[in-house]
Amino acid sequence: MSVNKIVINKEGFVDRQLTIPIQFTWDYLGLDQSIDEYEGEMITKVIGEGRDFEVTRFAHAPLTGATGAPTEIKYEFNFYSGGSLNDETNWKSNYQMEGFTTQEIYYYTNNFTNSFFKLDLYDNIDEKRQTNYITIIIPTQQGLKMDAIMQVTPVTIKKPYFILDYIGDKEGFFIYWLKKRKFLDISTFYMTAKFYDAKNGSFTKMLNMPQSSISGDKYIFDGSQYFYYRVELNYEKHNYQIFNINTSQTIYINDNERAGTLEPIKWYEYVNP
Repeated sequence: MSVNKIVINKEGFVDRQLTIPIQFTWDYLGLDQSIDEYEGEMITKVIGEGRDFEVTRFAHAPLTGATGAPTEIKYEFNFYSGGSLNDETNWKSNYQMEGFTTQEIYYYTNNFTNSFFKLDLYDNIDEKRQTNYITIIIPTQQGLKMDAIMQVTPVTIKKPYFILDYIGDKEGFFIYWLKKRKFLDISTFYMTAKFYDAKNGSFTKMLNMPQSSISGDKYIFDGSQYFYYRVELNYEKHNYQIFNINTSQTIYINDNERAGTLEPIKWYEYVNP
């Protein structure tokens, strides 16, 4: 039986070499690797690409031009004591203006210790579309002290004036935020302040200046101008600075024109009509 028509002739005693091409197809070659690649592609499609949510802490930037470059930050909260809205002296940095007695403050009663200041950082100043990304709590147990009289006894009690730093009173000093900007590229925030009164369970809004300083109607004004401070994050140095939202007014922190000075971030109780 003839299988093919190939004829091999031998010429003399010279050896001949015959090369026969044969195709090899390995159906399972690299199959495991392909499955792994396909699995990775499908997981990425379902849950998306991985994002870095690592959080780091931002400290207050050192004060420029000052000896030792202090990093402390000061907050002064002032409560309305009553009287004319045209008189700035009616706002005082004193918990007693908010209705707490000397005994409640001195003995750290639940009404007092459960109260706190709440600083919220938003991505913009438009209340209709802003998002609150960061909240900072400053407890009433922190802060400086002032002289007072409890019945007939001289005592020292806490007042709503805080000097925050790496040591001492440090709760509220750091801002905890994303370490990298790949997920949310935000470096500018807008800070508001409220005081939570545990005695009556209500929040009191704060202004960046007393209503006595607002020209025109003391109750109808542009909230974007008076309810905020501007916070700038530095991702390279992992620190932040706080500025007055009103660019026409003096910047409070790291002001080059007044290098070496450190004024408090002042807040004033908003009096609702």
